[in-house]
Amino acid sequence: MGTASSEIHAHHETVVDAPPSTVHELITDVSLWPVIFRPTVHTRVLERSAEGDRFHIWATVSDGEVNTWRSRREFDAAGLRVSFRQDHDNPLFGLMGGGWTFHPLDGGRTRVVLEHRFNPPPDQAGARERIARELDHNGAAELEALRTVAALPGGVRAWLRTFTESIELEGPAEAARDFIWDADRWPERLPHVAGLDLVKGTGGTQDMTMRTRAPDGSTHTTRSIRVPMPDGSIVYKQTRPPRVLLGHSGSWAFHADQSGSSIRSTHTFLMDPAGVADVYGPSVQPDEAADRIRAALSANSRVTMEHASRHAASISAPR
Repeated sequence: MGTASSEIHAHHETVVDAPPSTVHELITDVSLWPVIFRPTVHTRVLERSAEGDRFHIWATVSDGEVNTWRSRREFDAAGLRVSFRQDHDNPLFGLMGGGWTFHPLDGGRTRVVLEHRFNPPPDQAGARERIARELDHNGAAELEALRTVAALPGGVRAWLRTFTESIELEGPAEAARDFIWDADRWPERLPHVAGLDLVKGTGGTQDMTMRTRAPDGSTHTTRSIRVPMPDGSIVYKQTRPPRVLLGHSGSWAFHADQSGSSIRSTHTFLMDPAGVADVYGPSVQPDEAADRIRAALSANSRVTMEHASRHAASISAPR
């Protein structure tokens, strides 16, 4: 980590209306982070055991750009602590480590402390101040989300759903992937897309604001960050989800072998109890709300996949 004199520390904390075991699970299960924490776009677990894990994370910083790094963590269940360190220097943050500590309080509450220590990149002017701003921005956002999610009635699992659908393609998977990636052409290609604004970022990322047409004729605006993966899949996270959701992330995956090709759409969403009550009514239970949300997401995904398949077929058709 460098010399003690060059190492800088940052400290953030909050009180969560949930016991330490609940908060500990939310932090140790990084697969939940894209639908819990506003900055997190995608996580991919590389190794995991009862003692710790190693994962790859993609997250936004305050200017909206997506930064990525790999981290190792150690779990101390008895000490109610999770420590972390980056695998390598990060161009934005230098070399960084830290930890989460969960202090039990009266009434089943928890004081959560998030600490960072870092060595700023020596060749960047103003790196110390910039990193401190980024940590304040993301740390505050993460702790705010943690307070909300940890206190969900019935626990986070009552409001969390994941589902996957796939279709066989009528043409090459590469052409279908091009259709999915070229989202700026969706308004002319997809019937449920009323409009779309696309901004390209570093590393090939996309910041996409989309206006979607519902069956009743109304339009809804969402905003998403999309990231291309080395395996050809496309992952995304809605940074402006619908009113009924606290978080929504997903992926498009493409497969091809000698037997044919296919496309797979996966959605993970975390419902907002207050939003569900506002939109569907106060008597609607989580399972019914989840069925309605899944139906809407599935309908749009299937239409998109079907049009991608027809596009792929047109590309491969004899001319």
